Amino acid sequence: MSDTWYADDLEPGSRISLGSYTVTESEIIDYAQRWDPIFIHADPITAADSPLGGVVASGLHTLAIYQRLAVRALWQHFNGGIGSGFEIRFRRAVRPDTTLTGHLTIQTVTARPERHDAKVTVRGELVDEDGSAVLELTNYSVLPLSPARLATSD
Repeated sequence: MSDTWYADDLEPGSRISLGSYTVTESEIIDYAQRWDPIFIHADPITAADSPLGGVVASGLHTLAIYQRLAVRALWQHFNGGIGSGFEIRFRRAVRPDTTLTGHLTIQTVTARPERHDAKVTVRGELVDEDGSAVLELTNYSVLPLSPARLATSD
């Protein structure tokens, strides 16, 4: 593949590693205080008396971690395109000092040559050190087709 990717470079069934990321307690608290100030995320003293026994990352924070990893692994290679939706499942709490590892799998690529784009479905997952899923999602995007391939198909 070249430096710039197009929808038609993607193969359904292809799996792309997202690498890993370790989330710290201070990051969980900082994120929560700014974006999701529920006590279970933002207040370690009150969270210690909760059923979870301490702070856990906000689901939105977990999704943001996924997005950062996905941009590095996939989305930064595209020169255009838009997201058109997500289906998200938060499967398990993310505790401080958890290392999250992820991957995504290309599910479908449906070319629309008349629009010079394709509808792309990607399935993503983050797991903890035990291999337990903490986040599962399906992403729907519209990505450009290769201009060179479009020109040869006319």
